[in-house]
Amino acid sequence: MNSASALTVRQQEVLDMLADFQRRNGYPPTQKEVAQLMGAASPNAATDMLRKLEKKGAISLSKGVARGITINGIAKEDEAVSLLRAMVEGEAKSRDRAVAFLKARGAIA
Repeated sequence: MNSASALTVRQQEVLDMLADFQRRNGYPPTQKEVAQLMGAASPNAATDMLRKLEKKGAISLSKGVARGITINGIAKEDEAVSLLRAMVEGEAKSRDRAVAFLKARGAIA
């Protein structure tokens, strides 16, 4: 992340919610789940917040992947374990997320 101090209080709260969700579940939330975590009535509020967090370098978003939120700063090994767990548990789109993870790191073409 570029600078943690660059986040507003609310952005840090949402980032903490994302990290907590991922720790508890082993995978990141969907945008709809982010809206619920935020207490927002509209998924658009979550989308706007996620874009702001991405712009500030706190997260990365994989386009077209339901659970495509990567929290920058979480150890790559932790994220890899989460992806493997999701695949073993048969989570929908977990393979797509794993492929996006590997592509983002230049491990596959």
